[in-house]
Amino acid sequence: MKLHYFILLYLASLSHFAQSKNDGFSIELIHRDSPKSPFYNPALNQRQLMYNALQHSINRASFLWSKLSTSIIPDIHGVYLTKISIGTKPRAKLVAVDTGSDLIWIQCEPCVHCYEQRTPIFNPQNSSTYRPITCNSTECTSLPGGSCYTRRNTCLYSARYNDESYSYGDLASETFTFDDATNTTHPIRLSMSNITFGCGWMNDITTLDTEPAGIIGLGASPYSLVSQIKSKFGHKFSYCLVPFFQLNVSSRLSFGENEALISSTKHMVTTPLFLKPPKVYYFLKLLGITIRNTTIRFHNTSKKAHKGGKIAIDSGTTFTFLPTHMYSEMERIMKREIKLKPLRSNTTRFLRLCYQGLGVSDVPPVIFEFQNAKLELEALNSFVNIGNDVICLAFAPAKHLPIFGNIAQTNFFVAYDLDKKTVSFKPQICAKL
Repeated sequence: MKLHYFILLYLASLSHFAQSKNDGFSIELIHRDSPKSPFYNPALNQRQLMYNALQHSINRASFLWSKLSTSIIPDIHGVYLTKISIGTKPRAKLVAVDTGSDLIWIQCEPCVHCYEQRTPIFNPQNSSTYRPITCNSTECTSLPGGSCYTRRNTCLYSARYNDESYSYGDLASETFTFDDATNTTHPIRLSMSNITFGCGWMNDITTLDTEPAGIIGLGASPYSLVSQIKSKFGHKFSYCLVPFFQLNVSSRLSFGENEALISSTKHMVTTPLFLKPPKVYYFLKLLGITIRNTTIRFHNTSKKAHKGGKIAIDSGTTFTFLPTHMYSEMERIMKREIKLKPLRSNTTRFLRLCYQGLGVSDVPPVIFEFQNAKLELEALNSFVNIGNDVICLAFAPAKHLPIFGNIAQTNFFVAYDLDKKTVSFKPQICAKL
């Protein structure tokens, strides 16, 4: 009897520890151009990959500015991918992960119109945990672009993208399962029930290639994954992105406190986070950029240049876009500080400042001064190899919206706290996590 009592007490303590130890969980992020990605194309050389990335970044930047107040989402194609499983008979599916989207959706049977994907399309009839969302529910009435299928009393969602692609179908709830990568030696599967998502049975994606099975949104709206699991893990997420030359190693996306991934807050800087409708896109306040001993201030139309201005932070944009005056000054200062002769300006179609054989020691220190935070970039955050030992400045002038892209964020632990409305940065060798 005593033995039985102590066994129950021990199990109860383990259960309490598991609940109180809810630090969070991590999942693998695979870059679309990584050899680990099913979309990897070995026929593309480095210059072609970087050209595609820059063109995608330009399109995304233009779109984010022109559609900032609408429910249209930048794109489905995704820079980073992860594996998820859904339903009571879970099978892994590859989906895009995007900080510039909010709604979660995947392709579902029976498909009226579906694009090709690498894994079987989800069939909700095979899952006992699938539940359609009704028309009069809060989830439906609050959904931007939501509508009602009155014949079945089910809610319909509509996701539209900048290239005229779209996804349309039922809004439902289901169990999502992730492979928790926090402990790489003993990974576990983590299931979360009642996740609201779009079950898309009409999907038209304008591409000739196969695409991910859907998308996981990380925006701040109530429909994103980070918002739906906040009661268990907190309204927090973070990522650590490996540099472009290490894409054979996966990056990491985490939810919760992530104490296992960060030993201390030493060298961490924190800046306020700003949200704009429809609470999908994240913004920081940029005051200026210092290159060695010269500071470039952010000017705005309020005649208070020292006050700075908003810059979007986006994992789905590869290059960083700066206001035209800031970029022009950066290029001028870089030419002055780097004691090498730049290549001709027509070396690439878009990248304007390139060098042959540029070394790390040749690159001057660059500090982004955000509100309350000075972020020092390494050479790999400022310049990128486009092939044949040609190294180019990883910044471009923005016609409209400035964006802090993912090259500038690589090898940083980037943590979002949506309750405190802050973003924190800490230098980190992401490939070692």
